[in-house]
Amino acid sequence: MGETAYRDFTVFGLPLVTAAHTAFPSLVHDIESRPEPFGSWPTGGLSNAAVLLNESGSAVLGISYLWRYTNAAGESHTSHYSNLGSSTQLEVMTGRSRAVQDIGTFILPGSKRLITERGMFGNTLDVPGREARLHGGGGYIGAGGSGVKPSSQAEIVLVELVLDLAILEDGRCVGPDEGGLFDNLIEDLSLIHSTAQQAATALHNGTSSGQVFEMLRPLARHTAERATQSRWCHFCGCSPI
Repeated sequence: MGETAYRDFTVFGLPLVTAAHTAFPSLVHDIESRPEPFGSWPTGGLSNAAVLLNESGSAVLGISYLWRYTNAAGESHTSHYSNLGSSTQLEVMTGRSRAVQDIGTFILPGSKRLITERGMFGNTLDVPGREARLHGGGGYIGAGGSGVKPSSQAEIVLVELVLDLAILEDGRCVGPDEGGLFDNLIEDLSLIHSTAQQAATALHNGTSSGQVFEMLRPLARHTAERATQSRWCHFCGCSPI
């Protein structure tokens, strides 16, 4: 396989440490040395992988990234990945709660994740002093992706790992957002807001709880479809940088 290129958010405190860095093996070892209660660590195949460090000073509520493969003919194939899709993230992104110290939903300041072509791995047990206070959550963060890797018969001349969008608890959304997740943030917020207003008005006018439930059902169906598509996002009061 040919050259590998990386695009990160170093300027926003979210750098990628690649296999070319001397610190890479020790960072991977530290990640793999932590308990992994919800799966298993990747074995081998880390030549293109990178470790994401959260040096931003803020919890990462959600992140998306992509792998792009370009062959000798100039054809490119892109696979998008996102860890957006939990109700806990929704609560924080809509301002109803703060990022909790669970094992894997959020990337807390000082934590790191191993990004591979098979997903993202790691948990918050690598943050000093967090172990005794953590609860729940999954350690495996590499939620689904879309797109396909080119056939192994094609000569790949360039592999790119690109951080596409990061949503921070301090209100920033950063990245090129090739996957269009920020637009989904706005769309989903509008739908949630309008549905909540309709339900509140209906209850005020004496509508039964059963009828209100039927009003809410399309919203539940919509968010379920978002999760299936790995494109679930919710508004966090920010704009892309």
